[in-house]
Parts: sequence; structure tokens; C-alpha cells
Amino acid sequence: MNTLKYNGYIGSVGYSEPDKIFFGKIEGIKGLVNYEGESVAELTAAFHEAVEDYLAFCKEQGIKPEKSYTGTFNVRIPPSTHRDIANMAAASGISINALVKRVLGEAVEQPKNKDYTYIQQFGQEEAEPAMLMERPAPRYGSWQKIALEIPARDINLAKEIAERFGWGLSLTNEEEE
Repeated sequence: MNTLKYNGYIGSVGYSEPDKIFFGKIEGIKGLVNYEGESVAELTAAFHEAVEDYLAFCKEQGIKPEKSYTGTFNVRIPPSTHRDIANMAAASGISINALVKRVLGEAVEQPKNKDYTYIQQFGQEEAEPAMLMERPAPRYGSWQKIALEIPARDINLAKEIAERFGWGLSLTNEEEE
């Protein structure tokens, strides 16, 4: 991807053939700041002006301007971890970079609030035919599996309720006691 750089900001570069115009936006910020020009020189000038306008707007509003990110960074890790990552990537048939991108992407997608425990399943499974046994006394609840999100402060209450009703449950995002 072609980019422009100015004052610590990165701008994208695109071209619309039907309109015969270059266009772009400041990358890495939450706001949408666009610019355009009929030539590379005009586009560059418009990008510089857009950055200056963005900074002036932030100052006027009393907000801290965001910075663009290049998408590259260095991480120092022990050589043994580097080796393990290389072996894991090779076993998956991908590059170290692709593996790290995937793992970091998955980590970012995890719930942002770690204060929650998730119940992935509750209810009792019916016995498999090969495991015929005497059916236990009737219990309250459902034979369906459902998922619930429980705040960490209420997890003990959830466990107590599940136990009282005879529900089987599986907890995730909780350290084993």
C-alpha cells in the first residue's frame, strides 16, 4: 500500500480512475480525516493540510490527538521462546510473522473486560445408550446447552445456583482453584 508520511502521521493513497483523482485518509486514528488532489503534489499538500487541521481541531476541542501506527514493532523475547515460535510456525506451514499476527489478532478479539467468567454450558446431558443407568430424580432446568456471561463478582453465586438445581456447568476464563 502506498502511503504518505508527515509530522508522525501516515496517510493512505488511492486513485479513482473514473474521477481522475487521488484520495486518502489519515490512518490509525478513530476519526475520519480525508484529503484529495488531482496530482501527487496536490495530494501531498492536501495530506499535510489535513494533518494540520486535525491537530488544530484537537487543540481547539482540548483533546489529545491520536498518532498513526506503522503496523510494525519490535519485541524482545528469550531465544528459547523465539525458537518455539519458529517451530510452531513451521509446523503450521506459515511464517513467524503470520503466526504472530494471528495470535495477536485473536488476543485482541478476546473480551476486553477480563472481569467476566463465561458459562459455556449448563444442563444435564442425557445418558448415551451405551451408558444406560438409572435416571436420577427429576431436576429443575433444561436439557439444552446455553451460554451465559457472569460478572466475576457473581461467579460463586452462579456456582451455588447451578449446584442447587443440579445443573452441570463448564466455566472458562477462570483460573482453576
